[in-house]
Amino acid sequence: MLGRPQFEISLATKYFQSVSEIIQQAGIEVEIINQPIMVEADASEVATILYKSPLDAVVIVQGTFTDASLILTLTNTLQLPILIWAFKEEPTGERLSLNSFCGLNLAAHALTAAGRKFKGVYGNPDSTKVCADVIAFLKAAAVLNMLKGKRIGLVGHRPGGYYPSNFNEISLSSILGVKVDYISLQEVFNFAEKITCDAKPLIGDLKGIELMDSEASQKSVNAYLALKEVIANKALDAVAVECWPEFMVNYGGAVCFALSQLNDDGIVAACEADINGAVSMQIGQYLSGQATFIADLVTGDQEKNELIFWHCGNGPRTLLSTQYQPVAGVHPNRKVPLTVYGPLKGGQVTICRLSPNNDGSFRLLIGKGTGIEAPMLYSGNTIPVRLETPVDSVIQLLLNKGVEHHYIIIYGDYVKELQELARLLEIETIEF
Repeated sequence: MLGRPQFEISLATKYFQSVSEIIQQAGIEVEIINQPIMVEADASEVATILYKSPLDAVVIVQGTFTDASLILTLTNTLQLPILIWAFKEEPTGERLSLNSFCGLNLAAHALTAAGRKFKGVYGNPDSTKVCADVIAFLKAAAVLNMLKGKRIGLVGHRPGGYYPSNFNEISLSSILGVKVDYISLQEVFNFAEKITCDAKPLIGDLKGIELMDSEASQKSVNAYLALKEVIANKALDAVAVECWPEFMVNYGGAVCFALSQLNDDGIVAACEADINGAVSMQIGQYLSGQATFIADLVTGDQEKNELIFWHCGNGPRTLLSTQYQPVAGVHPNRKVPLTVYGPLKGGQVTICRLSPNNDGSFRLLIGKGTGIEAPMLYSGNTIPVRLETPVDSVIQLLLNKGVEHHYIIIYGDYVKELQELARLLEIETIEF
């Protein structure tokens, strides 16, 4: 907290304590500097402490008016997202007790002139909106830090003509800190061929499994175990897998089941060698604490104002509707097992995708809607999402912006967090 002894430090301290409690109640771990920063020596001391701490972000409470020297000294060596929180003060006809906003105003001017990014918020701790903005900022900062050093395995390469699976490795590394490891399909096939296991514990609950080709189903299970072994051996955080045609044509089993199960295991696994999709899934999984669904947009229903998302049977079983038993299936186009058929559950959803711009930077698709519980609409996994924005305008937006065909479905409302992430990255958003 920044403060001056000429103002009511005791009142500012009460606000500071409220801020600490709000952040901790949101499940965020904090390191609290209780002593107010009043002189530059204090700011230097605290800056040293913060510099040595493994933090995602710094929240600075503008307790009272201060000049800008404190904020510049405090943040001079910090390369972390910064949020400054100032409080409202009702007119009393008397002297200002805190003059907090004026302090924030000075800080904002100085930081902007110094070329430093920051977020300023204004309002009291009893404001639901202000608190939501602060928590969203902190979660976005945590996402940004989480991505640094992540390693994604590209298994195989993209199918021919699937240009949306192209990616800029330099941008991923320099902007997000994400590295890509290259793994051949043959390496996975070799692992899989050596595996002997009973597939029943993993697939026995799938309705109709007895109707599937048992050899192809076993190969699908082996592919899952092989991918898991490769991920562990190479210390990968996620994979993007070339799921067709080689898996089905040359190996003899579909990888859809493997991707479904890996995501249920907490390991992000994207299909069609979609690296940017895998990064988007990592973001969604981190924010929601559960698996996400990577899907094609296949239908727009104007009457119901719904978009229908589909994929071939890679949906995590943890996301499927409990009203229907998961069904063993074949890849809808290649007719090879093993896939997991079933509609997804309903609920609030956020739709996102990290997408490359032509200049090497990124943009972020952010949408929201309500997933509707419905029977399986096409072979594989489906979910209708009812929108607040007219479907026709959303479809035109996606087409005009040239958004890729893979969309990430996240359960929950994370629009604010994604907006803050885009702001921290200084990238364009495409929103609906």
